Amino acid sequence: MDDIKTPFHEFQIGFNVISDLITPGTRVLDLGCGTGTLLQKLRDEKDVEGCGVELDQEKVIRCIERGIRVMGLDLDEGLIGFPDLSYEYVILSRTLQQLMNPERVVREMLRVGSKSIITFPNYGHWKIVLRYMITGRTPVCETHPDPWYKTPDVHRLTISDFREFIRKLGAKIEKEIHIIDNVPVKDALLANRRAEWGCCLISAT
Repeated sequence: MDDIKTPFHEFQIGFNVISDLITPGTRVLDLGCGTGTLLQKLRDEKDVEGCGVELDQEKVIRCIERGIRVMGLDLDEGLIGFPDLSYEYVILSRTLQQLMNPERVVREMLRVGSKSIITFPNYGHWKIVLRYMITGRTPVCETHPDPWYKTPDVHRLTISDFREFIRKLGAKIEKEIHIIDNVPVKDALLANRRAEWGCCLISAT
């Protein structure tokens, strides 16, 4: 069976999907910003005022080298120090499933930002489900490349899981974009089985 080949992290796919959701000239907070590539893109192409949060010190240094303002914080400890609604957008890309306390972090995102953008690999994709049924083992694929004992993913979720999660938080999904075979699709039919990645724009109700 072929591996799922949807590199959401690659510049031309994932970052463009996120960028299209952001209004030019706004303030953006990127949680788990890595080396600052997305914030640099948003700064150069959308004139945003960006700030990153990243725990890995080597990546923090790379952000600084790019001229990106960055803070070294552990997301699981919350966003203490960030005032309410201090950013138009808060981004959490490819990090939700790696958090020990995703509920706390998403609540904090809704507090700090007018809108939040969250992207995550969809563990409900049909190839993953089929592989699990055939082998009886935790699947390893492009979106989940590490075996269970090495993966940074603490919570492997599906698009349906995420929808229910946001509903229980009392928040609202304003837009859903699904990556299917490297193509962004808005509100795709049967997204929980067809999409390799989910990207959602959410807000407090």
